[in-house]
Amino acid sequence: RKMVYVCRRLAPWHERSELGTVTRFYYLLENNLCCCRRLILPSLLSIGAIVSMLVPIAAAQGTLPKRRATSGVNSVEKTEAPATESDHLKQWYSAGSVNGTKSAEAAKAPLGKNFSPTLPQSSSKPLLPQAGPKPSSAVESPRAAEINEESIKLLMVDKQTIDLKQIAESINNLRRHITDEPDVAFLRYKSGTYLYLLGDFEAAGNELKTAISLQPNNAVYRAQLGKILELTGDHQEALNQFRKAMELAPNSSYIHFLFAESLLHGGNISEGINQYRKAITIKPDADSQSGLSEALLFAGDVQGAIKASRQAVSLDPAMARAQIALTNALLRSGDHQSSLRTARQAALLNPTMPESHLALGRCLFTKGDITGAVDEFHQAVALDPLNFQARNDLGYALYSKGDILNAIAEFRLALRINPRFTEARNNLEVSVHRLYADDKH
Repeated sequence: RKMVYVCRRLAPWHERSELGTVTRFYYLLENNLCCCRRLILPSLLSIGAIVSMLVPIAAAQGTLPKRRATSGVNSVEKTEAPATESDHLKQWYSAGSVNGTKSAEAAKAPLGKNFSPTLPQSSSKPLLPQAGPKPSSAVESPRAAEINEESIKLLMVDKQTIDLKQIAESINNLRRHITDEPDVAFLRYKSGTYLYLLGDFEAAGNELKTAISLQPNNAVYRAQLGKILELTGDHQEALNQFRKAMELAPNSSYIHFLFAESLLHGGNISEGINQYRKAITIKPDADSQSGLSEALLFAGDVQGAIKASRQAVSLDPAMARAQIALTNALLRSGDHQSSLRTARQAALLNPTMPESHLALGRCLFTKGDITGAVDEFHQAVALDPLNFQARNDLGYALYSKGDILNAIAEFRLALRINPRFTEARNNLEVSVHRLYADDKH
């Protein structure tokens, strides 16, 4: 306010408009007048604010200078600005810039040789590389395809090992970018992936459906949506999304792998085995080999399961899932000593994975260490309270230990989580029958 007041006092009466005030202020600043230096220097940070506030007012009043064509020189026809205004202000007005944007007429004319415009930039750095909205039929670059493949791997990361705070911050940044560019499909896809990792499956599915509506021919987006639909219980729609994804990208090993996982979860073991083998043919990796071992074990092919799990371990010895698959196969074959060793290795590799404690508990149970098995099953249930298989195994270990009441409670919880779990139902009936028999005695 002091600067504007001084500029108005030094300007003639007929030049005391908003535009004239800004012009006079730049004139005083460039010529370093002693009478204003003490007022100008402490307030240099306010220059941009004053300009951005007063120029739109001048534009609304129609007092901005107009360009008149001359022979190769930018000349400005001023309405209220004094004849002694600075060259920087001349160039700024001659460029036709208002609030950092250029008019179409000004964009055609050359700028002065001493003028270098600086356009305002956003205060936050974009989280992801963006090329603007793309039409649904646009072909993605190899870099975009690579990022999408990495995001599919992100869906298979154990949610117990991720940094939830970092994921939440990434979602907040993505929402700001989505607000600015709501039609960028990749932003929606990335947001859905992060929401999945946070456990919000419904919101994740909505984001991925929006991404698919923007790019219906993107196989990766459909595979991601199928994975999330499988977790929400919509098995049929998940299979439809996977089939459409395979039609669009028949040579993607990740899509075949996710499709096989969905088939195995739905009980279609034979077709799941075929999809695992197709994924391995395209790109052999530890995930596909581990899944194939699990499927073969369900089908009763113990030796095939051992072979596939050993190949998975050789591809990635540090993968806990591969060690667990080998543990279960060895345990089924009767090699209890080797299965106990691989189970301990899996628990060391990923102690926050419920399946590793589940496998170790089964090995300890077969070795006769009932107390150790109960402890491992308790850890598995603590890590994943909705794991009905862990509840059932804990109940079975408690029943073997003689704790019938707690065993019945665990069997009932397993049935509440999965009412179609026949093993828990049979164990519950046996436990209740024994409890009544003990009461009669």
